Amino acid sequence: MAVINFHLLRGDDAYSTAQTVKKLTQSLDADFDAAMNSSRLDGKTVSFEDLQMAVTTLPFFGLNRLVVVDSALAKIDKSKQEKFLKLLDSAPESTHLILLVEDHRKWRRDANGSWMQTWETLSPSHWLVKWIEAHENAEIIDLSLPEEKNMDAWVNAEAKRQGGAFDPEAARELAQHTGNDTGIASQEIAKLLTYVDFKRPVNQTDVLECVSVEGSADVFVMLDELVDGKTKQAQSLMRRLLEETPPEAVLGAVIHRFRQLIQVREALDAREDLKMLVDRKVIFSNQIAKYTSAARRFSMPQLEGIFKRLLEMDVQAKTSQVELETNLEMLVLELG
Repeated sequence: MAVINFHLLRGDDAYSTAQTVKKLTQSLDADFDAAMNSSRLDGKTVSFEDLQMAVTTLPFFGLNRLVVVDSALAKIDKSKQEKFLKLLDSAPESTHLILLVEDHRKWRRDANGSWMQTWETLSPSHWLVKWIEAHENAEIIDLSLPEEKNMDAWVNAEAKRQGGAFDPEAARELAQHTGNDTGIASQEIAKLLTYVDFKRPVNQTDVLECVSVEGSADVFVMLDELVDGKTKQAQSLMRRLLEETPPEAVLGAVIHRFRQLIQVREALDAREDLKMLVDRKVIFSNQIAKYTSAARRFSMPQLEGIFKRLLEMDVQAKTSQVELETNLEMLVLELG
Protein backbone atom coordinates (compact mmCIF):
# COMPACT_ATOMS: atom_id res chain seq x y z
CA MET A 1 0.00 0.00 0.00
CA ALA A 2 1.37 3.39 -1.02
CA VAL A 3 2.38 5.88 1.67
CA ILE A 4 0.15 8.94 1.57
CA ASN A 5 2.42 11.96 1.28
CA PHE A 6 0.11 14.47 -0.42
CA HIS A 7 -2.67 15.96 1.69
CA LEU A 8 -5.25 18.47 0.51
CA LEU A 9 -7.07 20.06 3.45
CA ARG A 10 -10.31 21.50 2.06
CA GLY A 11 -12.80 23.54 4.08
CA ASP A 12 -13.54 26.60 6.19
CA ASP A 13 -12.90 25.27 9.70
CA ALA A 14 -9.61 27.01 10.54
CA TYR A 15 -9.37 25.43 13.99
CA SER A 16 -9.77 21.85 12.73
CA THR A 17 -7.38 22.61 9.89
CA ALA A 18 -4.68 23.68 12.34
CA GLN A 19 -5.31 20.58 14.46
CA THR A 20 -5.03 18.35 11.39
CA VAL A 21 -1.72 19.93 10.31
CA LYS A 22 -0.42 19.27 13.81
CA LYS A 23 -1.62 15.66 13.70
CA LEU A 24 -0.05 15.03 10.28
CA THR A 25 3.23 16.53 11.48
CA GLN A 26 3.23 14.30 14.55
CA SER A 27 2.63 11.25 12.36
CA LEU A 28 6.04 11.60 10.71
CA ASP A 29 8.95 9.47 11.89
CA ALA A 30 10.32 9.98 15.40
CA ASP A 31 13.54 11.46 13.99
CA PHE A 32 11.73 14.18 12.03
CA ASP A 33 13.41 17.53 12.70
CA ALA A 34 11.02 20.39 11.90
CA ALA A 35 13.77 22.99 12.14
CA MET A 36 15.77 21.34 9.35
CA ASN A 37 13.15 19.61 7.26
CA SER A 38 10.01 21.74 7.14
CA SER A 39 8.84 24.77 5.20
CA ARG A 40 5.68 26.83 5.65
CA LEU A 41 4.81 28.91 2.60
CA ASP A 42 2.15 31.46 1.76
CA GLY A 43 0.53 30.57 -1.54
CA LYS A 44 -0.37 34.21 -2.15
CA THR A 45 3.24 35.42 -2.13
CA VAL A 46 5.59 32.49 -2.74
CA SER A 47 6.92 32.10 -6.28
CA PHE A 48 6.36 28.86 -8.14
CA GLU A 49 10.12 28.38 -8.31
CA ASP A 50 10.47 28.62 -4.51
CA LEU A 51 7.55 26.22 -4.08
CA GLN A 52 9.17 23.81 -6.50
CA MET A 53 12.47 23.97 -4.65
CA ALA A 54 10.76 23.35 -1.29
CA VAL A 55 8.85 20.33 -2.62
CA THR A 56 11.72 18.68 -4.51
CA THR A 57 14.46 19.20 -1.88
CA LEU A 58 15.49 15.99 -0.15
CA PRO A 59 15.47 15.83 3.67
CA PHE A 60 18.62 16.58 5.65
CA PHE A 61 19.65 13.81 8.04
CA GLY A 62 16.17 12.29 8.13
CA LEU A 63 13.56 10.32 6.24
CA ASN A 64 10.89 12.98 5.69
CA ARG A 65 10.46 16.57 4.62
CA LEU A 66 7.30 18.58 5.34
CA VAL A 67 5.97 21.42 3.18
CA VAL A 68 2.80 23.25 4.24
CA VAL A 69 1.27 25.78 1.85
CA ASP A 70 -1.27 28.25 3.26
CA SER A 71 -3.80 29.85 0.87
CA ALA A 72 -2.79 27.22 -1.67
CA LEU A 73 -5.65 28.10 -3.99
CA ALA A 74 -3.51 30.94 -5.35
CA LYS A 75 -1.10 28.35 -6.71
CA ILE A 76 -3.59 25.86 -8.16
CA ASP A 77 -5.65 27.98 -10.50
CA LYS A 78 -6.26 26.66 -14.01
CA SER A 79 -3.47 28.72 -15.61
CA LYS A 80 -0.89 26.83 -13.51
CA GLN A 81 -2.47 23.40 -13.92
CA GLU A 82 0.16 21.80 -16.15
CA LYS A 83 3.12 23.10 -14.12
CA PHE A 84 1.55 22.12 -10.84
CA LEU A 85 0.71 18.58 -11.87
CA LYS A 86 4.25 18.07 -13.16
CA LEU A 87 5.51 19.22 -9.78
CA LEU A 88 3.27 16.74 -7.96
CA ASP A 89 4.33 13.90 -10.23
CA SER A 90 8.01 14.69 -9.69
CA ALA A 91 7.85 15.16 -5.91
CA PRO A 92 9.97 12.61 -4.01
CA GLU A 93 8.22 10.19 -1.66
CA SER A 94 10.13 11.74 1.23
CA THR A 95 8.23 15.03 0.82
CA HIS A 96 4.92 15.36 2.64
CA LEU A 97 3.05 18.21 0.99
CA ILE A 98 0.04 19.74 2.77
CA LEU A 99 -2.08 22.21 0.82
CA LEU A 100 -4.54 24.33 2.79
CA VAL A 101 -7.47 25.51 0.69
CA GLU A 102 -10.31 27.54 2.14
CA ASP A 103 -13.47 26.31 0.50
CA HIS A 104 -17.15 26.36 1.38
CA ARG A 105 -20.02 23.93 0.92
CA LYS A 106 -23.05 25.04 -1.05
CA TRP A 107 -26.36 23.52 -2.01
CA ARG A 108 -27.30 22.83 -5.61
CA ARG A 109 -29.66 20.59 -7.54
CA ASP A 110 -28.35 17.47 -9.23
CA ALA A 111 -29.43 16.14 -12.63
CA ASN A 112 -32.56 14.64 -11.05
CA GLY A 113 -33.56 17.87 -9.37
CA SER A 114 -32.61 16.73 -5.88
CA TRP A 115 -30.71 19.03 -3.57
CA MET A 116 -27.12 18.08 -2.73
CA GLN A 117 -24.11 19.68 -1.11
CA THR A 118 -20.92 20.30 -3.04
CA TRP A 119 -17.82 22.44 -2.72
CA GLU A 120 -17.77 25.91 -4.26
CA THR A 121 -14.27 25.65 -5.73
CA LEU A 122 -12.74 22.19 -5.42
CA SER A 123 -15.76 20.29 -6.70
CA PRO A 124 -15.51 16.72 -8.07
CA SER A 125 -14.87 18.12 -11.56
CA HIS A 126 -11.82 20.16 -10.51
CA TRP A 127 -8.59 18.97 -12.12
CA LEU A 128 -6.73 18.69 -8.81
CA VAL A 129 -9.51 16.62 -7.25
CA LYS A 130 -9.41 14.27 -10.24
CA TRP A 131 -5.63 13.95 -9.93
CA ILE A 132 -5.91 13.04 -6.24
CA GLU A 133 -8.56 10.40 -6.92
CA ALA A 134 -6.21 8.80 -9.44
CA HIS A 135 -3.23 8.56 -7.06
CA GLU A 136 -2.95 6.22 -4.09
CA ASN A 137 -0.44 8.47 -2.35
CA ALA A 138 -2.85 11.43 -2.19
CA GLU A 139 -5.86 12.24 -0.05
CA ILE A 140 -8.45 14.95 0.54
CA ILE A 141 -9.36 15.78 4.13
CA ASP A 142 -12.60 17.73 4.35
CA LEU A 143 -12.78 20.20 7.23
CA SER A 144 -15.96 22.22 6.90
CA LEU A 145 -17.49 24.09 9.82
CA PRO A 146 -20.23 22.07 11.52
CA GLU A 147 -23.81 23.21 11.06
CA GLU A 148 -24.99 25.14 14.10
CA LYS A 149 -27.68 22.53 14.80
CA ASN A 150 -24.89 19.95 15.20
CA MET A 151 -22.61 22.15 17.28
CA ASP A 152 -23.55 20.59 20.63
CA ALA A 153 -22.32 17.21 19.34
CA TRP A 154 -19.07 18.90 18.28
CA VAL A 155 -18.71 20.40 21.77
CA ASN A 156 -19.09 16.96 23.34
CA ALA A 157 -16.51 15.45 20.98
CA GLU A 158 -14.02 18.27 21.54
CA ALA A 159 -14.45 18.08 25.32
CA LYS A 160 -13.70 14.36 25.16
CA ARG A 161 -10.61 15.05 23.02
CA GLN A 162 -9.40 17.53 25.64
CA GLY A 163 -9.90 14.95 28.39
CA GLY A 164 -13.19 16.07 29.92
CA ALA A 165 -16.94 15.92 29.46
CA PHE A 166 -20.03 18.14 29.15
CA ASP A 167 -23.60 17.52 30.23
CA PRO A 168 -26.00 17.67 27.23
CA GLU A 169 -27.57 20.91 28.52
CA ALA A 170 -24.12 22.48 28.94
CA ALA A 171 -23.11 21.55 25.40
CA ARG A 172 -26.29 23.14 24.00
CA GLU A 173 -25.80 26.26 26.13
CA LEU A 174 -22.21 26.74 24.96
CA ALA A 175 -23.20 26.14 21.33
CA GLN A 176 -25.75 28.95 21.57
CA HIS A 177 -23.00 31.35 22.65
CA THR A 178 -20.25 30.32 20.23
CA GLY A 179 -22.29 29.43 17.15
CA ASN A 180 -20.22 27.18 14.88
CA ASP A 181 -16.96 29.05 15.55
CA THR A 182 -14.91 26.00 16.50
CA GLY A 183 -11.84 28.02 17.47
CA ILE A 184 -13.69 30.07 20.08
CA ALA A 185 -15.68 27.03 21.21
CA SER A 186 -12.47 25.08 21.78
CA GLN A 187 -11.05 27.90 23.92
CA GLU A 188 -14.24 28.07 25.98
CA ILE A 189 -14.24 24.28 26.43
CA ALA A 190 -10.66 24.39 27.70
CA LYS A 191 -11.56 27.20 30.11
CA LEU A 192 -14.61 25.34 31.43
CA LEU A 193 -12.80 22.03 31.85
CA THR A 194 -10.11 23.85 33.81
CA TYR A 195 -12.85 25.52 35.87
CA VAL A 196 -14.19 22.12 36.97
CA ASP A 197 -10.61 20.81 37.24
CA PHE A 198 -11.51 17.91 34.93
CA LYS A 199 -13.11 16.20 37.95
CA ARG A 200 -16.72 16.25 36.73
CA PRO A 201 -18.71 17.06 33.59
CA VAL A 202 -19.29 20.73 32.88
CA ASN A 203 -22.92 21.62 33.58
CA GLN A 204 -25.18 24.37 32.31
CA THR A 205 -24.62 26.52 35.40
CA ASP A 206 -20.86 26.45 34.76
CA VAL A 207 -21.41 27.73 31.23
CA LEU A 208 -23.76 30.49 32.40
CA GLU A 209 -21.30 31.61 35.06
CA CYS A 210 -18.16 31.51 32.93
CA VAL A 211 -19.28 32.23 29.39
CA SER A 212 -22.58 34.05 29.18
CA VAL A 213 -21.47 37.38 30.62
CA GLU A 214 -23.33 39.04 27.74
CA GLY A 215 -26.51 38.18 29.57
CA SER A 216 -25.85 40.89 32.15
CA ALA A 217 -27.53 44.23 31.60
CA ASP A 218 -24.30 46.24 31.92
CA VAL A 219 -22.48 44.20 29.28
CA PHE A 220 -25.47 44.33 26.95
CA VAL A 221 -25.64 48.12 27.18
CA MET A 222 -21.86 48.45 26.75
CA LEU A 223 -21.94 46.34 23.59
CA ASP A 224 -24.79 48.43 22.15
CA GLU A 225 -22.84 51.62 22.78
CA LEU A 226 -19.66 50.08 21.38
CA VAL A 227 -21.11 49.00 18.03
CA ASP A 228 -23.03 52.29 17.73
CA GLY A 229 -19.77 54.23 17.97
CA LYS A 230 -20.73 56.02 21.20
CA THR A 231 -17.17 56.12 22.45
CA LYS A 232 -17.56 58.10 25.66
CA GLN A 233 -20.45 56.01 26.98
CA ALA A 234 -18.85 52.71 25.91
CA GLN A 235 -15.53 53.71 27.47
CA SER A 236 -17.17 54.50 30.82
CA LEU A 237 -19.12 51.23 30.83
CA MET A 238 -16.08 49.21 29.78
CA ARG A 239 -13.99 50.66 32.61
CA ARG A 240 -16.72 49.87 35.14
CA LEU A 241 -17.13 46.32 33.82
CA LEU A 242 -13.41 45.61 34.01
CA GLU A 243 -13.46 46.53 37.69
CA GLU A 244 -16.07 43.85 38.42
CA THR A 245 -15.76 41.25 35.64
CA PRO A 246 -12.85 39.08 34.45
CA PRO A 247 -11.50 40.63 31.23
CA GLU A 248 -11.66 37.21 29.53
CA ALA A 249 -15.42 37.17 30.05
CA VAL A 250 -15.79 40.68 28.61
CA LEU A 251 -13.69 39.71 25.59
CA GLY A 252 -15.87 36.65 25.06
CA ALA A 253 -18.98 38.84 25.03
CA VAL A 254 -17.44 41.26 22.51
CA ILE A 255 -16.36 38.36 20.28
CA HIS A 256 -19.85 36.90 20.47
CA ARG A 257 -21.47 40.20 19.43
CA PHE A 258 -19.17 40.74 16.45
CA ARG A 259 -19.64 37.14 15.36
CA GLN A 260 -23.38 37.87 15.29
CA LEU A 261 -22.83 41.08 13.31
CA ILE A 262 -20.72 39.22 10.74
CA GLN A 263 -23.55 36.75 10.19
CA VAL A 264 -26.10 39.57 9.95
CA ARG A 265 -23.87 41.44 7.46
CA GLU A 266 -23.49 38.27 5.36
CA ALA A 267 -27.27 37.86 5.27
CA LEU A 268 -27.80 41.51 4.36
CA ASP A 269 -25.22 41.35 1.56
CA ALA A 270 -26.87 38.21 0.21
CA ARG A 271 -30.32 39.86 0.55
CA GLU A 272 -31.54 37.01 2.71
CA ASP A 273 -34.39 37.15 5.19
CA LEU A 274 -32.93 37.73 8.65
CA LYS A 275 -35.60 35.46 10.10
CA MET A 276 -33.26 32.69 8.95
CA LEU A 277 -30.82 33.84 11.65
CA VAL A 278 -33.61 33.77 14.19
CA ASP A 279 -34.41 30.18 13.22
CA ARG A 280 -30.73 29.30 13.62
CA LYS A 281 -30.73 31.02 17.05
CA VAL A 282 -28.05 33.50 16.00
CA ILE A 283 -30.24 36.42 17.13
CA PHE A 284 -33.70 36.81 18.66
CA SER A 285 -36.63 38.12 16.64
CA ASN A 286 -36.79 41.35 18.68
CA GLN A 287 -33.14 42.06 17.80
CA ILE A 288 -33.51 42.12 14.01
CA ALA A 289 -33.89 45.88 13.61
CA LYS A 290 -31.14 46.77 16.10
CA TYR A 291 -28.64 44.27 14.72
CA THR A 292 -29.43 45.28 11.14
CA SER A 293 -28.68 48.90 11.97
CA ALA A 294 -25.46 47.97 13.77
CA ALA A 295 -24.23 45.68 10.99
CA ARG A 296 -24.78 48.40 8.38
CA ARG A 297 -22.33 50.65 10.22
CA PHE A 298 -19.55 48.31 9.08
CA SER A 299 -18.49 46.75 5.81
CA MET A 300 -17.73 43.04 5.79
CA PRO A 301 -13.95 43.70 5.53
CA GLN A 302 -14.21 45.99 8.57
CA LEU A 303 -16.07 43.36 10.59
CA GLU A 304 -13.59 40.68 9.60
CA GLY A 305 -10.73 42.98 10.58
CA ILE A 306 -12.29 43.67 13.98
CA PHE A 307 -12.85 39.95 14.57
CA LYS A 308 -9.22 39.23 13.68
CA ARG A 309 -8.14 41.97 16.10
CA LEU A 310 -10.21 40.37 18.88
CA LEU A 311 -8.56 37.00 18.32
CA GLU A 312 -5.14 38.69 18.35
CA MET A 313 -6.03 40.31 21.68
CA ASP A 314 -6.76 36.88 23.11
CA VAL A 315 -3.39 35.57 21.92
CA GLN A 316 -1.54 38.63 23.23
CA ALA A 317 -3.12 38.18 26.65
CA LYS A 318 -2.23 34.48 26.81
CA THR A 319 1.36 35.14 25.78
CA SER A 320 1.71 38.12 28.15
CA GLN A 321 2.40 40.57 25.31
CA VAL A 322 -0.33 43.08 26.15
CA GLU A 323 -2.71 43.10 29.13
CA LEU A 324 -6.24 42.26 28.06
CA GLU A 325 -7.74 45.14 30.04
CA THR A 326 -5.55 47.60 28.11
CA ASN A 327 -6.48 46.06 24.77
CA LEU A 328 -10.20 46.17 25.56
CA GLU A 329 -10.06 49.85 26.48
CA MET A 330 -8.06 50.57 23.32
CA LEU A 331 -10.66 48.73 21.25
CA VAL A 332 -13.35 51.18 22.37
CA LEU A 333 -11.23 54.08 21.08
CA GLU A 334 -10.43 52.26 17.82
CA LEU A 335 -14.11 51.71 17.09
CA GLY A 336 -15.18 55.22 18.03
